[in-house]
Amino acid sequence: MKKKIILSLLFIGPLAFFIFLSLGEVNFIPCKTFKTDVVDITALKNDSISLSNNINVVTFLGEKPTTKDTEIFNINEVVFKKLAKYTKFQLISFYIGENNPEIETIKNRLAKTNGSKFFKWKFVRLDSLQTVTIYNSLKTNSSLDHNLAANKAFIVDKNNHQRGRTDDDKIGEDVFAYDLSSVNDLKNKLLTDTQNVFYEQEVSTTSRKERLGKDEK
Repeated sequence: MKKKIILSLLFIGPLAFFIFLSLGEVNFIPCKTFKTDVVDITALKNDSISLSNNINVVTFLGEKPTTKDTEIFNINEVVFKKLAKYTKFQLISFYIGENNPEIETIKNRLAKTNGSKFFKWKFVRLDSLQTVTIYNSLKTNSSLDHNLAANKAFIVDKNNHQRGRTDDDKIGEDVFAYDLSSVNDLKNKLLTDTQNVFYEQEVSTTSRKERLGKDEK
């Protein structure tokens, strides 16, 4: 009898602890809202892709996207592959130029490593004015380069609000844009902050099945 009780406790104890944790609240650090009026794609052109009702990571590739090869590889490996499983997540890369051959090269390369989830990476063609309009609606301390590209990524939530963090590394600096050339920034800041926005806007309002269920293609 004593042996049976011990075996039962060894089985029930860990199970009860797991159930307790699963019922607990998700702890996360809310991200600060830096801008509340980020210009949506649909305000500038007739497009099925929208920032609204999605949790977005936004990048600007400009006229010569392949000059951002390293940055694209970084964000693909560190961020996109970790978040593409979520229904409401999308990564949006703006570029300039109709039938830009460099975009097709990038898309073909990325498609090989991301399989069925690659559709969540949206490449959106804009003209120069549209690119500047969206970029200027974001809080940033740097300008687009001569190709109208940026070395930064931005988080835009479901309400078209730009999100980020304050008091970075306890030195009082705000982070409203994330360095694409720094794997450390992408992993420890952009990925973490996007997950925090996801928990804030999705975990509290949807079921796990809805968050991880069949994605709309």
